[in-house]
This record gives sequence, structure tokens and C-alpha cells, in this order.
Amino acid sequence: MKKEKIEYRQSESSDLQFVAHLVFNTDPSHFKRALGRKALAGISRLLIMGSAINLEFITVCEIGNRPIAIYAFYTHEEMNRLSHLHVDMINFSFSIFGFRLLHEFRTLQRSMEMGIFPEQKYLGLISVHEDFRNKGYGRRILNHLLEMDAEIVLDVSRWNRKTLSRYSECGFEFETNLPSNYPTKDSIRMKSTRDHH
Repeated sequence: MKKEKIEYRQSESSDLQFVAHLVFNTDPSHFKRALGRKALAGISRLLIMGSAINLEFITVCEIGNRPIAIYAFYTHEEMNRLSHLHVDMINFSFSIFGFRLLHEFRTLQRSMEMGIFPEQKYLGLISVHEDFRNKGYGRRILNHLLEMDAEIVLDVSRWNRKTLSRYSECGFEFETNLPSNYPTKDSIRMKSTRDHH
């Protein structure tokens, strides 16, 4: 059976609902805790307001013009810029939801502070739509990223054995424990070990 070709493109505003859904799926319990019942609405706001998970950094993966997955990739310079963003308070209403949104904006900003080396790229998230999971698309997307001329680093929960195993199978190895004050608790940083072009 012939594999369908995956196309990659920069996300745009018309992708907002799809992207928000997949960002939410990366860690539903976190986003529900952080943003409450309005988690999807909050993620949508973060995607358009210049946060660390804004549409500028999201790539949409498609098969035959059907979006199937997303990933967020950052350079050293982008992470540095995002970690020093000025928070424009006008984006946050004076409400419980507004405060939750501000807190999540700052949490995402802090996640950019654990920088990478200039020759590395940071894979902030990768998420495959549930209709396309367990079909090899995530691995194919990861292999596509590994073909780039950069060492890739990513963060993963040390307790997520299934994901740790998958990344290890794709050529990632332990790099360091992340500090206890890092926004994603109990996480480790992994790096790609494949030869780079």
C-alpha cells in the first residue's frame, strides 16, 4: 500500500479551531486545570495573541488538503525572544478567566526560558488528530523533522513511559532533568541522536 504524501504548511487564522483542538489534546488535564471550562477558547486566544504557542510557530501537516496533525518548532533566537515578551495587559480581561489566561501566558513564556543551543531546534509540541492516530503519521512527521540540519530537543514527562519509548525508538536520548520550577513538572529534556546533514 502506497503511503500518502504529507504536506507541511504554516498555520493560518482559518486553522485556529483545528490547531486549538490539537494543542488541547497535548495535555488536556493541564489545560482544563489552567483554563477551566473555557480551555479551548483560552487556547484560541493564546494562539492569536503572541504567546509561545502562537500560530506563527505552528506547522499544519496535511494529506490531500486534509489537516491531520500539527507541530511547533522554535529556534534559539525565537525562544529567547518569546521568553522576554512584554505582556500587554489589554489582552486580559479583569475576570477569573482573564487572570487564568494571563497565568497560562506567563507559564508558556517561562517554558521558553530553558533555552537551547544555537545549533539546536526545540520541538515544543507535536499532536496528531485522533482520527489519524496509530497509523504511523506521528513517526513520519518526526522523521521529517529529524531530516533537518539541526539537533532537535524536546521536553517530556518522565512518567509518560509510552511517549518516552516512542521518542527513544526514533533516536532521542536523555539530555537533562528540567529544574523543579520549570512549568511542566517532572519533565526531562531529550535530544535527537541521528547524524545531521
